[in-house]
Amino acid sequence: MSKQAYRLYALLLNKQVAQGWILVKHSLLLMLVSLLLVLSSFPANAQASYAQDSCQLFFVYDLQSEPFATFTLGKQERLEIPSGENVLRLSCHLSKQSVFSFDQGEVIGLEANGLGFTLQRLTATSPAFLLPSGAFSAEFTLSMHNSDSKVFIWQSLERFLDQSLLNSITMGGFYGLCLVLILYVSFMGKMLGDKSFQLYSFYVFCASTFFLLQEGQLHIFFPEKSFLFDHQLYVLFAGLTVLSATLFIVRITEIHHSWPKITQGALYPSASIVLLIATYVLFAGHNGLANIIGSFMAPLTLLIMFTILVLVMIQSYRGVNMAWLVCVSLILMFVAMVVRVLPIDVGEFLERYGLIVAFAIEAFIFAIVVSSRIEHIKNGKLLAENQANTDVLCNVLNRRGWLAQAEELLSLQKKQGGVIGLLYIDLNDFKATNDSYGHHAGDKVLSIIANIIRSEARETDVVGRVGGDEFVVAGYFKESVESYGIAKRLRTRLNDMTLQLDEGLQVPASASVGHVLFDSPPLGVTQMLHMADKSMYENKRDKMRGNSPLAQP
Repeated sequence: MSKQAYRLYALLLNKQVAQGWILVKHSLLLMLVSLLLVLSSFPANAQASYAQDSCQLFFVYDLQSEPFATFTLGKQERLEIPSGENVLRLSCHLSKQSVFSFDQGEVIGLEANGLGFTLQRLTATSPAFLLPSGAFSAEFTLSMHNSDSKVFIWQSLERFLDQSLLNSITMGGFYGLCLVLILYVSFMGKMLGDKSFQLYSFYVFCASTFFLLQEGQLHIFFPEKSFLFDHQLYVLFAGLTVLSATLFIVRITEIHHSWPKITQGALYPSASIVLLIATYVLFAGHNGLANIIGSFMAPLTLLIMFTILVLVMIQSYRGVNMAWLVCVSLILMFVAMVVRVLPIDVGEFLERYGLIVAFAIEAFIFAIVVSSRIEHIKNGKLLAENQANTDVLCNVLNRRGWLAQAEELLSLQKKQGGVIGLLYIDLNDFKATNDSYGHHAGDKVLSIIANIIRSEARETDVVGRVGGDEFVVAGYFKESVESYGIAKRLRTRLNDMTLQLDEGLQVPASASVGHVLFDSPPLGVTQMLHMADKSMYENKRDKMRGNSPLAQP
């Protein structure tokens, strides 16, 4: 491959990589900026005007006893709700409208009625109801598939709207970032033919779908399918996320090469077990056995992550490309998962969005790692292509490479006009040189002749060796006079020479140079070579007759 073709190929690939990478960075930046803007817009004291208000929750079958829960405005209450049908009565005395909400988990049926008024359900990712001002009671009938510790919250309307806005912007930016990453990496993986990119895209797809189900955005559009979204698909994509993450990280950090027995005997089987547990829970429908088996998912996932983290640390110490970045992302994700699994109070925001933010940062870091791999693969492909098209002895294009570049010159002439000049160079009596001085000396002569030809040609000209002692130079010109100048210089340099080889050996050499011009595109490269070869033999015959070859065009 010629220098200009090499640079052109690299430039095109770099442009595609750069444009996609800019889009990825802008998506993450937009997500973070939007999140900060919404956070900064929260009212400082939105609950002050509710100081005298109160809300209590009772079980209907036990209204005479103490309330099941007494709510503080804006504070979450985690309450244990038994399986089966539960009728809860909410009694409130409010000076302003507010919102009562709870999570959807394990709820397979829900009815809500205001006692003496119409209770309005709000469009949200979880069941949320607008409470009127004044004294009132409302009843909620919850049909629970299994007993569950549910989070209830009574909050001001302003706070609910702010949190809904925050959630929409945060999750919208998150899903947008995931989509950009999936499309960008999938495109580059298809272009470069590396399965690691498909694994990364599948991992991001599984994780983003997991969060989509977890956060309940689908409840807004498909409220009648909330049980399906909360349970079966939620657990299934959790298992798929663990398996795809394991496959991707093991491959991208070369763990499968360094520790094949650990990979095949422990990591892959463990990740598969997590997926099997998720699949069992999917079809078992969360019965008692499924709950017991499902309880092993989180600790087994943490064990897999910890094992991979240790191995990635070792790979980073060994200097594996970008392994240290993968290590940083895994530490961040591992901490987020530990906080999620263990009963640690980290604040409402981190409790809800900590794992999502950690994954977004991890996905971005992984995109950097993938981008580095793209660069590595690109350079390898360019090197391999260059080697396949280069004559090793003379460091010019071989016949295959030269024909490809000559076709590009023809395409350029068809589009822009101009002139193509072709020089066909053949060494005189080269067989005699090999016979007299040996093939080693002959190879040295060929190498020196190639250097001379390259020095007289322009950088944009296509120089190649198409036979044992035959060279060609093709160039695109605006005016034919430029091509005549190159032909004259080469005929002068290659007319009669004495080449200084190793150990003081002096070898005489000369070459015949054919030169043809094409003012209009020829039928093809084969016709060009035929005409140039014919011109070269005419030049050779003129030399043998004693005519001056330097005066020829």
